[in-house]
Amino acid sequence: MNNYTARMIFPTIIHEYLYDKIDEKEAIDFCYRQKKLDPQGKVLSNRGGWHSDFFNVTDDNIISNILTEGLGKSIFTAFHPSLGFSICYWIMINCPSSYNASHTHPDAHFSGVLWLKVPENSGKIKFDSPFSHTGHVETLSYLDEVKDQTAFYHSMTFSPKVGKMLTFPSALRHEVLLNESDEDRIAISYNINILK
Repeated sequence: MNNYTARMIFPTIIHEYLYDKIDEKEAIDFCYRQKKLDPQGKVLSNRGGWHSDFFNVTDDNIISNILTEGLGKSIFTAFHPSLGFSICYWIMINCPSSYNASHTHPDAHFSGVLWLKVPENSGKIKFDSPFSHTGHVETLSYLDEVKDQTAFYHSMTFSPKVGKMLTFPSALRHEVLLNESDEDRIAISYNINILK
């Protein structure tokens, strides 16, 4: 009889949802129209590429509709029904050889991404463990099978897919790896604040 158990406590939750009824053409056209209206865009975590101004999820457009429905069928099903939310989002068009530097979103409770256009090798999202400094030696000490069972790594990457949404705690450090394709990669990033 084996009396040993490796038990996880205090996990970081990544909420994953596949919105499988996106009108890709309409959504992508909307994004490119916004870029045409503001070709300069913003520079925040983006290194190259284009970052739109901020939108509110109550705005009447295709992206707001997709986010409202997608969040309603994913992370919001895990929250207490008495909570209210404030949601803003922005468009990220990462052209070839662009990326997003490692960052957090300190002005939000949760953040996320919805992928609209994903050429092959256009950049995965990478999350760094909040324990990567304090748990560095501990992480290196475990056998691969223990790391696989517990997802206890220094970092993890997720592959983008059209319609896939990932929502995560805003304090979780993340970056978007280099777009090594010959096409634009288009994603919608968003912040959620909980209103009590």
